[in-house]
Amino acid sequence: MEEFIYINYLSSYPNIERALKDGANMHCFLSGSDLRVVIVKKDEQEITYGEYPYFSGALAHAEEDFGLSYEQQYGGENAKRFHHLAGIYPIQYDAFDVYLKKGNKFDIFYSERWKKIVCTSDIGMGRVIFGSSESLLSAIVDCLLFGFHRAEEKKNFMERAHEIEG
Repeated sequence: MEEFIYINYLSSYPNIERALKDGANMHCFLSGSDLRVVIVKKDEQEITYGEYPYFSGALAHAEEDFGLSYEQQYGGENAKRFHHLAGIYPIQYDAFDVYLKKGNKFDIFYSERWKKIVCTSDIGMGRVIFGSSESLLSAIVDCLLFGFHRAEEKKNFMERAHEIEG
């Protein structure tokens, strides 16, 4: 059983970053049981997985348990981690948690063209880049500080344009 509650982000994510630079994609969403989920896949093959009541914890599990299957992490008597129950932790949301809680999803990948890790999401009116940087943590910080504001501005602009055309 874990004694540490992952509220803050790790200082780096070398395993996930290496996978992204090798062509993997990271998909983030809210599970049916209200947990934040991070899955990193390459060519439809799951590379790593993490779930937790907070996005930062799901990301930490994916990094720390890199290469372990879901069953090795959370299933059976010999699982590395216990299965978390939503609602048993104090509420601690950052912008990612709020975004996921609303049923949104986002993807993170490495752009060869820009030589950066890029965070995107579909806001219903097209895909939006929320943030980008050379490292995963910096891309997350860019999203937290600026990306969600950029996405809201684009959504408002698209809605106004649609009203004018309509």
